Amino acid sequence: MLQQEKEMLESFSVQTKDLLESKDRFLKDGNSIKVGLESELAIHAMLSNSELVQKRDAIIADNSDFTDVELGASQIEIRTPPIDLVSVGGLQSLTGVYDKRFASVLDSARRNEVGILRIGANPFLPTIGTPRTDKPKYHLVPDFYNQHRSSRLDTMIGLGKNRIDIGDASIVSLFQSFQVNLEANSLDDACDKMNRSLAIAPYLLAFSGNARYLSYQDSKIQDLRMMSWEISHDDRTFCDTRFEDLRIMSWEKSFDVRPEKNKDWQGELRVGLPGRYFRNIGDYLQRAGTFPFILYAPESALAISIGMTWLDARVKFIGDSAIVELRLPSTQPTTEEEIMLTLLYIGRLHYSQINKEQILPINMVKENRLSAMLYGLKRPMWFLSKNGIPVKMSAKTGLATELERGMMGLNNLGLLSAVNKKLLDVILRTGSPSDRLAKLLNPVGDISVCDMEHALLETKMLVV
Repeated sequence: MLQQEKEMLESFSVQTKDLLESKDRFLKDGNSIKVGLESELAIHAMLSNSELVQKRDAIIADNSDFTDVELGASQIEIRTPPIDLVSVGGLQSLTGVYDKRFASVLDSARRNEVGILRIGANPFLPTIGTPRTDKPKYHLVPDFYNQHRSSRLDTMIGLGKNRIDIGDASIVSLFQSFQVNLEANSLDDACDKMNRSLAIAPYLLAFSGNARYLSYQDSKIQDLRMMSWEISHDDRTFCDTRFEDLRIMSWEKSFDVRPEKNKDWQGELRVGLPGRYFRNIGDYLQRAGTFPFILYAPESALAISIGMTWLDARVKFIGDSAIVELRLPSTQPTTEEEIMLTLLYIGRLHYSQINKEQILPINMVKENRLSAMLYGLKRPMWFLSKNGIPVKMSAKTGLATELERGMMGLNNLGLLSAVNKKLLDVILRTGSPSDRLAKLLNPVGDISVCDMEHALLETKMLVV
C-alpha cells in the first residue's frame, strides 16, 4: 500500500506540473457565464436494501444520459450540461433542462413505485452500516476512514437530548447536496472564485439548511451534512486535532482568530473549509496532494485527488475548462429553490469580483459556517461593512445587505428579473427547509415512519 501511495504521489506531481505548465488552455474570453447543476436525490420506499438498489438502477437505466450513482445504494445524481446564462434564453434553457430531467427521473421512480427524497439528510436509513453502492471505491474510501479514525474521537452529534452516532464514514451515503458548477476564465480566476465562494457559502446555507434529521431523530442542527462528514472522516491523531469534546466541532478551532499559521497544509481535514485561503491554483493542488489517495490508478492520480477534495467549494478540471464547484448547500425541496440559490450565488460572486471586494477573514468565515449549520439565521454572523470592515450583526440584517449585493451583481449580468423574489420572501419569512420540517415534527414524540413521511410530503421533501 505504501508503494502504491508513493506511485500515486509521483504521478500526481507529474500531472500537476503538466496542468500548471499548460495554463493558457484554460483561458476564456470572459464574455460568458457557463453554469451546470448537479443535484443528489435519494429514492424512498419501505423495501429491503437489495430491492432499493434494483429500483435505483432501473431509474438510472431509464435516464442514463444525465444520471449516475453515488456512494449511497439508494442515491441518484442528476446533472445538466453547462449553459451560458447570459446568452439569449440561457437561463430559461438551464431551468428547462433541469426541470425536464428531474421530471423524467420522477416518472421513472413512479413506475418503479418509489418516492424521491429532496432533502440533505435521509432520515430513514441507519447511520451505522449505511447501505453503499457496490463499487470498489465506495468500499475502499469509507473503510479507510473507519480504520484510521481515532477510537477516542467522540462521534455523537446533536444539540438536544437525542444525540446520534455518526461514527461510520459511509454516513456520507445519507447526504444529498446541490452543486453549482461555474466555468472560470483562467486558473487565476478559478482560484479567486473559489476563495470568494468559500466566504459566500455560509450566507446561502443560513437560509437553505435542509439536513436536520437522522434515524428519525431531531439533531436540532439546521444542516449537519458537512459537519457529520468532517467528523466521520477525521483521520488525524488525537494530538493533531487537540479535541477534548467533539460533540459538534472544535469550538477552539472554529473561533480561533489568531493569524494564519498553516503554510504547508499540515493537520488539515480534506472536508469542509481550508485553514486559509488559497494563494493560487498551485497552492490548491499542493493541498490536494497532502492527503492519502487510497485508490490506485496512477494515470488518474490528479483526478482522484480532486475528486476527494471535499471542500465547501473546489476547483475541478474538465477538458480545457477550470470549473468552480459550490458544494456546501444541501439539496432543496424544489428545483425552483435550487435555481434561486444558483442565481443568488452567481450574482453575489459577480458583485464581489467586479468590485474587487475584500474577502472576510477565513476565521470569521469558519464562525459563520458553524453558526449557519447550527442555527441558520437565528444567531449573529460576521459581515463586511461598505468600508470593508468586518462587523458582527443580526444574521437577518446582514443577509439583507448580502442579498442586495447579489441582486446588484445579477442586474449587472442582466439576470435580475429571473429571481423569484416572491419565493425568496416566503423562505425568509417562514424559515429554512429544516425549520419548516421541524414545525411539523416538533409536536410529535417518538417519530414513526408515517410521521416522517407525512411531514416530508407536506414540505415537498418527499415527492411521490
